[in-house]
Amino acid sequence: MRILLVQPAPFENGRIGLENALWFTEPVALTSIAAEVEEGNEIKIFDMRLEEADQLPKLIADFKPRVVGVTCMTTDAYQAQAVLHCAKSILGEQVFTIIGGHHPTLDPSSHNFPYIDAVAVGEGEETFKELISHLDNGGAHNELSHIDGLVYFQNNEKIKTAKRSQEKSMDVFKKPARHLIDHYKNKYFFASASPMAAIQTSRGCEFTCNFCAIWQFYEKKIRFLSAEKIADRMEECDEQFIFFLDDNFLTNKKRLVKLCEEIERRKIKKYWMIQGRTDFIVANEELVKRLRDCGLIMVLSGYEGNDQSTLDSLKKDNSWENNQKAAAILRKYSIFSTGIFMVRPDFTEEQFEELYAAINEMKIPIPIVVIHMPLPGTNLWREMKHQLLTKDLRLFDLLHAVTPTKLPRKKFYQHYARWNTATMASITPYRILSMLIKRPRLLFALMKAYPTFKKRREILRKTINDPSSYLRDEEGILHDKPLDSIAV
Repeated sequence: MRILLVQPAPFENGRIGLENALWFTEPVALTSIAAEVEEGNEIKIFDMRLEEADQLPKLIADFKPRVVGVTCMTTDAYQAQAVLHCAKSILGEQVFTIIGGHHPTLDPSSHNFPYIDAVAVGEGEETFKELISHLDNGGAHNELSHIDGLVYFQNNEKIKTAKRSQEKSMDVFKKPARHLIDHYKNKYFFASASPMAAIQTSRGCEFTCNFCAIWQFYEKKIRFLSAEKIADRMEECDEQFIFFLDDNFLTNKKRLVKLCEEIERRKIKKYWMIQGRTDFIVANEELVKRLRDCGLIMVLSGYEGNDQSTLDSLKKDNSWENNQKAAAILRKYSIFSTGIFMVRPDFTEEQFEELYAAINEMKIPIPIVVIHMPLPGTNLWREMKHQLLTKDLRLFDLLHAVTPTKLPRKKFYQHYARWNTATMASITPYRILSMLIKRPRLLFALMKAYPTFKKRREILRKTINDPSSYLRDEEGILHDKPLDSIAV
């Protein structure tokens, strides 16, 4: 059976976006799905972020897949739907179309279209494997009730099959079929860490922040890939840099100690980056140092705000003091901190300035400032959806205010667009050099791709530093009053 798996582009050309400039990761969801059904099937993976849009219909017409699958987050949901619409338009009812991922799982009804045959809810490996077997054995497109983890529609009636169990170790899954993206090799990166591979070593999160739905997607469960398997996959990567995609890599201390032992015993010489919480860093400084010695070069953390009340309002279950201490610890060991901070739509001019000053004081090497918003599927969405000015998913990108602002919108974006320049004092060339000079081999590795990254960064800065960019994106999309107060 011929199967086409597509990674949609995250947003339309010309729209603001941090992806493609600061980071760009391989489609691990698709390579993981493909691995489970590769035997006996012909599979192609098409990354639309790296392709011209007109290549998709040509591929569909030439390849003639029996199944077309897409994965998506919130902001690329429309593009994912367009992929399946294209497939049905070209191949008709002979092709089976399925959508999965974060957004479809949390809001399957938003994908109720005649050109979408099914929605995969939750993890997709086993669900997709059973679906392919069903179709390969001549099963009908609308007789899917025996396959757990699906939502499909018959005559506009929503049918939801039994919930797919997630109670298993990640070791049971086959390793992702990364060879299927060999034609995109060397295209993935984080800043100047390039070329970069990506590995997911755990799924889920034990924390229940109200602005995040990861813990709901994984039903408050965390499963892990064993340290031995992680080391195996690191050794298999040709790339010098690896990004661990876990939502919170810094958990399960025993596994991290075991991973250090495996890396040291095998003498693995890779540089790797993670996402992790600051409270773990503060509580485990010696382990953080050991992780650094084993190749850790960057930790992406949600610092969120610049005071305790902000963290408490987000149900972060962490402290501002931990954020400050963690930033200092990472700097001490020459580990780059990528810090995510939020501005709220109700910010005053003074609050913008206070946040930027706090970032500079903490000396965060890679600060990223986003806009606080209720994302679909989160507790915050349920609390604030009556305040929404739009439900157009293109604006739920953490870069636009989808609820009313306290300042006039033009003034709000004037202050928000300053974040990139207003936080430049958080890291100076001298400070960068003083960190990297302690790791000369890393300095040399990063310098190879730095000219390319610098060009991408300058292009992005022209957009994110321009307040009119945000207002232009909103034209024709945003209402001037919350949706529940007007007829839409």
